[in-house]
Amino acid sequence: MTESSGPLTSLAIEYSKTDAGVRSFSQYVGTGLLDHRGDAGLTSVATLAEIVGGSEFYHSQPPGSATVQARLALSMPVPVTVGTSVQGFGRVAGMTGGHGVTSAEPVDDGGHVVCLATGRGIVVSRPTGEVPDGEAGHAAGSARRLHEAPAPPPLDDALTGVDILRGLAEGSIGHGPVQRMFGIRVAAVGDKNITVAVTPTPGMANRMGTMHGGVVVAAMTEACSLGAELPGAAGVRFRIVDITLSYFRSPAIEGGELVISVQLIKAGRRIVSLLATMVGADGTVLAEATADAAVVPPG
Repeated sequence: MTESSGPLTSLAIEYSKTDAGVRSFSQYVGTGLLDHRGDAGLTSVATLAEIVGGSEFYHSQPPGSATVQARLALSMPVPVTVGTSVQGFGRVAGMTGGHGVTSAEPVDDGGHVVCLATGRGIVVSRPTGEVPDGEAGHAAGSARRLHEAPAPPPLDDALTGVDILRGLAEGSIGHGPVQRMFGIRVAAVGDKNITVAVTPTPGMANRMGTMHGGVVVAAMTEACSLGAELPGAAGVRFRIVDITLSYFRSPAIEGGELVISVQLIKAGRRIVSLLATMVGADGTVLAEATADAAVVPPG
């Protein structure tokens, strides 16, 4: 994340609005969003999926209201293709007394739904000015330039998932561009659990000065993706296909390093289930997620 701008600019998420008032967001998925294996997983579009629905809930409230996500569920029907643009708009399904349900289905250039997002937004009593109706669009090609980076070198198929995780923790294997973008690193590896550290930067902040909900879900998704390496035999890969996240507290940007503990709950032949908890430097539980990862077919 850049030091001088929020997640929309850092991730080159572009905003547009039609004459009919329909708000939409788009994002180019380039090599800068690949993980350590060279995969563009759910993490690559998680922030976009959160913003699409969250923005629509915000605009459904009186001007100047502060809103956050309380809960968010993401599912990936098909893998994201590198080199494509993903676009979507959200809708508010219903509201009751300061909270409501949103939904969104971002699609790629081929019209494939790459993420199903369902959220619950809430109005909070926090100081914030009125948020402008949209963000300034990027110059032509800027999204592509921002999201292009050297792809990670292929990993040895003889390595097990635990071998890879230990390599990441020890530094013999490099973290991928998307992990570096979100300040994520593998800190410790156990038999059925890993610890992931997240270093917040000013570019991860929302307009209230705390960590943006889209960044939180991306970090939790990527931590679970790393945890899905735990049961992997040599050459076997898993990809996160579902995650449900509960937001408890908004992480402080300047509150120190965050810790995500990921526990392997069940490892089947096709699906791996995980539980992740994000904790602040002071020990406060900030978020919790359950996630499923599916085995990636050979080739």
